[in-house]
Amino acid sequence: MAAPDPFRPRAITAALAAALLFGTTGTILVNAPHGADAWSVGCLRLLVGGLTLLAVARGRLVLSRAMVLGAMGVAVFQLGYFLAVERTGVAIGTVVTIGSGPVLTGLIHAVRTRTVPHRSWMVGTALSVAGVALLGAVGRAASADAVGILLAVMAGLGWAVFSTVAKDHITRGHDSTATMATVFCGGAVLLAPFLAWHSPSWVMSTRGATVAVVLGVVTVGLAYTLYGWALRHLPAPTVITLTLLEPVTAALLAAVVVHEGIRPSGWAGVALVLVGLAVTARG
Repeated sequence: MAAPDPFRPRAITAALAAALLFGTTGTILVNAPHGADAWSVGCLRLLVGGLTLLAVARGRLVLSRAMVLGAMGVAVFQLGYFLAVERTGVAIGTVVTIGSGPVLTGLIHAVRTRTVPHRSWMVGTALSVAGVALLGAVGRAASADAVGILLAVMAGLGWAVFSTVAKDHITRGHDSTATMATVFCGGAVLLAPFLAWHSPSWVMSTRGATVAVVLGVVTVGLAYTLYGWALRHLPAPTVITLTLLEPVTAALLAAVVVHEGIRPSGWAGVALVLVGLAVTARG
């Protein structure tokens, strides 16, 4: 039997910390100036975030054909999510994207390794996904758009793909931050043409520039530095499941900062997510 990785507890902490940073995105966007549409925000977020990761990695990139697939995964994740939100609303788009990501990653991992996922991961993921659904989508399924849901699942697949590609390269000995910098810079390049149709002029104001920098540096640069380090020591399905702490963070911040209330069913969802994360971490 292989000895347990002594860095596992710190890797779990890094994944949860990344999720906390991901969860600040919505609260930061509330302060964006008028005209900051999802397309231009997403493109600039990837650009600033990719450059931040590149700076942390000291300019190193990991060049391979597989990394092109990883960059495509990042682009599909970002684009699919924003398009899904436009059609279904934030709640359902977020729930389907975040809920499908861990499941699809687990399926990809099982097919590639020809192993059945660990029971603790399956139970923990099921509990957390159910909790996310309670937190964000109770009572709103009737307004769901089929195409929007499909786009959200595509976003979840993009998330699963770039995480799996990154995990493979990190396992082969590549630097985790350089790996993440490569896929995010690549994703930014793929989405850059959309700025021709969605003007980023809002970034020229002080508030707009601040929002763009904070989104890129904090929710991508710092968050995915931690995420990549977690991938070095944990399986990709485990890391993605642990990041289901993100919607809990977003909901709590919305309640405290934006004064959006959390329904009783939402609090039950928070509890389910936390139990699921504990089960996943113990496994």
